[in-house]
Amino acid sequence: MKRLRGLAKWGGLGLLALIVGLVLAVFLINRYCVAEPPPLPANAASVLAAPVQQREGRTWCGRSWLTEREGLPVVCLKGSPFEMGVARGRLLAGPIHVLEDEFLDMIHGYVPQQWKIDLLKTYVLYRNRHLSDFMPLGIREELLGSTLGCPDGHPELGAYYNRVLNYHAAHDVSYLLIDNPLVSRAGCTSFGVWGHATPDQHLITGRNFDWEAAEVFSRDRVAILYEPDQGIPFVSLAWAGMAGVVSGQNRAGISVTINGAPSHLPGGTATPVAVVARQVLQTARNLDEALKIIREARVFVSTLWLLGSRADGRFLVVERTPAATFVREPEGGDAIICANHFETEALRKEQRNREYEADSTSLSRQRRLAELIRSASATGGIDPSRAAELLRDRRLPGGVSAGNGHRGTLNPFIATHATVMDLTEGIFWASVPPHQLGKFVGIDVKDFERGLSGRTLPADSVLASGEFDRARQAQRALAEGRVQLRGRRLEKALQLAEQAESLNPGFYQNSFLRGRTLLALGRRAEAVKVLEAGLQAAPAFRVEREEMEALLQQARRSR
Repeated sequence: MKRLRGLAKWGGLGLLALIVGLVLAVFLINRYCVAEPPPLPANAASVLAAPVQQREGRTWCGRSWLTEREGLPVVCLKGSPFEMGVARGRLLAGPIHVLEDEFLDMIHGYVPQQWKIDLLKTYVLYRNRHLSDFMPLGIREELLGSTLGCPDGHPELGAYYNRVLNYHAAHDVSYLLIDNPLVSRAGCTSFGVWGHATPDQHLITGRNFDWEAAEVFSRDRVAILYEPDQGIPFVSLAWAGMAGVVSGQNRAGISVTINGAPSHLPGGTATPVAVVARQVLQTARNLDEALKIIREARVFVSTLWLLGSRADGRFLVVERTPAATFVREPEGGDAIICANHFETEALRKEQRNREYEADSTSLSRQRRLAELIRSASATGGIDPSRAAELLRDRRLPGGVSAGNGHRGTLNPFIATHATVMDLTEGIFWASVPPHQLGKFVGIDVKDFERGLSGRTLPADSVLASGEFDRARQAQRALAEGRVQLRGRRLEKALQLAEQAESLNPGFYQNSFLRGRTLLALGRRAEAVKVLEAGLQAAPAFRVEREEMEALLQQARRSR
């Protein structure tokens, strides 16, 4: 007994020491793993003293201005990195606060327990403790200016500059969450066409940036026009607080769009891919210069890049992993497609890539886009208007109708934004919400002051017809139906599944919910028919298909 008491005593002391050690580690990480901002520039006082003024139909801060063009917020940032940052913070303070609020709400939705949030925050701080070393000085100065121009909406979360710095690595760090749907169900699709694939030999590119994130990322997109003192002017379609680039075009005729790719968990700290894309646009004038920047960058995770160049007269895809860079040229013809899987010889046979192809919708979207490009190329070619039509397509390969919202289609109504670019003419079209369904507003990359209202691409007809609204109602009915099913309110769940089918006919998730509910009600013969129909409707992901097959087998055995 005495020995047991001794063991208990030492065990208790050991547990106490472990807890104290963990608390101390958390304290030290939160205290010392915080990036120091760069020094203030010599003209900081005068830059910070510049008032925000209304004139000429715009809101001004120094040389920078904010306006709206046909429903699209457009901000033009001019000057040094610090000046552009201060102007961004002043002109976009409201959207920056809303973006952070809804981003934090989204994170809490995926990780609801506060203690897990605190642990995740501490872990990210530790992993990113050297992030500042991999961020160009100009970006750091711009972020500092932004934090000084925009009041801190969440001082309780720690140092403002360090927080904003880490937000710019959010895409890369999100790979830490293996089951994070933001990563595992990535669905971006892009393409480039030129030569005989276009009616006038122009270089045309289009992209959907698909990301099932907080609504703010679709609703509050901003076209950012950069005129830096040092470097090439460029356009980026992104969000209020973002200094990196995911979709952009520069005045020298370079375009960049980036897509997620199968990736291992990130290793050490590196440069966020959106910051590398920013460097490409601000400095590269041809494909060789762009490739040099991408190859020399140290990155967190794997990414696919669609690059276009007016000087080179073509597009190519860069398959970039943390360890290597591979280039994919078009295989004959004047078109190239980029989804989310690797295709170069060096990477396509990797186990992770094969699993991703089997699990995801990448191959489905690629095949459908290839069909559309072949058809369009043979019937007049792809101009900007037709490029927007391709991005809005809602059918599976072969032209099969699958209802609205199917992730195997190019347009499942989840895009945070879409762009079309004409590199030859120097025009960048940015989509207006919702998703890629609103108008595409044209921006003259050669002259940011020039409006292009006559070049606007019209909105998708699904908005005026009410089809989009019905699809959203159907999604809400499915979400509520799943809640009712979990609560064993089966008749209500069945009613909601049938409502979803009436609003959005042919969508496999309607059958999925209805089949599970009928099985739970003991109506097995009906469940078999419904689940068979659901499988015929081509579930988007392998995990869904396997679950429906298991339910079908269960229903058949029980009859």
